[in-house]
Amino acid sequence: MFIDIKGKSVKTPRFLVKKAAIFFGEYLLGKRLSENVYVFIEFDKHEDMDDDYAYCDMLEENCRSFVVTIDRSLSKKDTLLALAHEFVHVKQYAKGELKDLSRPARMTKWKGQKYMSEDINYWDLPWEQEAYKREKTLYNLFMKKMKENDSL
Repeated sequence: MFIDIKGKSVKTPRFLVKKAAIFFGEYLLGKRLSENVYVFIEFDKHEDMDDDYAYCDMLEENCRSFVVTIDRSLSKKDTLLALAHEFVHVKQYAKGELKDLSRPARMTKWKGQKYMSEDINYWDLPWEQEAYKREKTLYNLFMKKMKENDSL
């Protein structure tokens, strides 16, 4: 997995962000699939992010290049939780579970079913439900691994 980090978090060291990203990617995608995935992580100011604390965008149609943007002012725990959440979306795109469709406009395809996501409450979107459900487990697994290795 190729990880490139632009900018920096106010409270989370860059090495920790990179370790977490590699861990989340390999855990969710497996080592073989994650070898061909490129993730660009950028830290931004919250006011530039339209009320989102983090988001994931696919850069290419081949589902192998992504940009994950995270509010740089989040705490260490919230940064890693947000990163875990967004890596669930990376997994969803890379495995073809989630696709953004341009026709019709603003439509999303999730596991074969089409959704007009603007017509559905954010908390009811199935891809968001999966990401929220998995983020805490991923975070806890990563923190356990780091403590076992005395890397924190």
